[in-house]
Amino acid sequence: MLPVLHSHKEYISFVDKHMGSVQIPKAHDDVPDKLRLLDLTPLRLLFLPLYSCKFGRPSFAPEDMMRTFMAMVFCGISSPSDWVDDYLKDKSGFYAVVSGFLPDEIPSVGCMYDFMSRILKIPKYYKNQYIRPKRKKLTRTQKKHLKDDKKKVTKRHVDIVARLADRFQRAHQNSQEVYISHAEKIINDILELCCLNESQSRELLDKQHLNISADGSKLKAYSRSNGKRICDCESISCECPRFFNSPDASWGYDAYRNCYIFGYNLYQVNNWSTQHKSELPVYLMMVTGSRHDSVPGMFAMNRLTQVMGYSVDNGCFDAAHDATAFYRLSRDLWDMRPFIPLNTTNEGNIKNLPMASITQEGIPVCQAGHQMYYSGYCKDRDRIKWRCPMKAAKKNQNLKCDFMDVCSPAEYGRVVYTHPKDNPRLYPPIPRTSQKWQDTYDHRTSAERVFKREKNDLKLTAFRTRSKERLLFYSLLTAIADHIEAWSNQDSQEKKQTL
Repeated sequence: MLPVLHSHKEYISFVDKHMGSVQIPKAHDDVPDKLRLLDLTPLRLLFLPLYSCKFGRPSFAPEDMMRTFMAMVFCGISSPSDWVDDYLKDKSGFYAVVSGFLPDEIPSVGCMYDFMSRILKIPKYYKNQYIRPKRKKLTRTQKKHLKDDKKKVTKRHVDIVARLADRFQRAHQNSQEVYISHAEKIINDILELCCLNESQSRELLDKQHLNISADGSKLKAYSRSNGKRICDCESISCECPRFFNSPDASWGYDAYRNCYIFGYNLYQVNNWSTQHKSELPVYLMMVTGSRHDSVPGMFAMNRLTQVMGYSVDNGCFDAAHDATAFYRLSRDLWDMRPFIPLNTTNEGNIKNLPMASITQEGIPVCQAGHQMYYSGYCKDRDRIKWRCPMKAAKKNQNLKCDFMDVCSPAEYGRVVYTHPKDNPRLYPPIPRTSQKWQDTYDHRTSAERVFKREKNDLKLTAFRTRSKERLLFYSLLTAIADHIEAWSNQDSQEKKQTL
């Protein structure tokens, strides 16, 4: 059962009443002031369906549970067990009072983990559900693909993005509900109720006119990638099914640390502004570690606009999102101006003779002076395919060509592509050669700075967990801390100006 709801003012009065008789540690003397800025009372309606109204003993208030997790992050602690045993049970009572608890009425370690399982709806543990076939080792080709995924968008991912774009547009036209998992939905609802509304009232962001930068970052899952043996075979390398603590984790490549990581990929959308220096998270998503950034980018942007109801004016992404379907959805569905550099990985890799010219109708002309043969339209990349006229049609075999041996060695003949003038990838709303495009795209690095604060300063990488849902919850805590730091800096600057 849920206890009686206490307002944020009552929490502040409770802290002021008990803090006078408590010794405040110098290392954490700023924690009470930061938690005063965080109003958690709007979460009661969100958590109400997750608790029983008639049965069970009165539980700890979910607002106080969230607050003690935030106090744990601000104190630099990355383990709920250490937080309860070494801090909440501290004789001074400072950490219990800051969290909203009396020193003799604090939650146990089990309560901390049960609270996460309750709000995220993590299913009960059954060992048989974690027994899977043994995973195969990554080949050299697979490792190379993982390494290239951070630098470019491959043809396979271009096709995936194109299929996702078609699915999202059909769902929008048929007014179908956009699917989103419970854990991801409630995490972003908490972020909106606790932080985005307050940040908007402080004019740090506008949910209807967001300027965003989005990117993914790898997080380690503290689990064996090969699983744990449960058989009695003498051979260590047997092919029997194994026990996997992290069945959703997979191998991915961390471009910053230049290494492969077994874990997950945190895809995060952040807001930036030209009026101030605050860079704040607005949407969180956790996927498996091998997932290419363009795929969660499609899901995150679609859920951000269609489910959460936010509007984006400008979106900055890296070259991994350089797919024609991504631009098309930005124009037709999301109403966003994309700022994405062209993928130049294969630029200059020309093995065949270039075209001599192009007609006014847009038909390429080869070195022999013949017009290329139309061979269809590629919908996934929004381009027109042209083939050698002598190879493509029997009626053109009598044409003369002095470049047959050097034009293309393939029996299929020379192939070139042209793009229509309305191609959103080559002709974005703001030209890439303009200074405005460059000034806007400079804000893309805000995603890296936000990850630096969360992973290094707030110690997100120090949380040792195997669950994707719990790792997403810890990411939420660091995102909330980012907002509180921005509010604190804003208040301190205003105080300096009044003095």
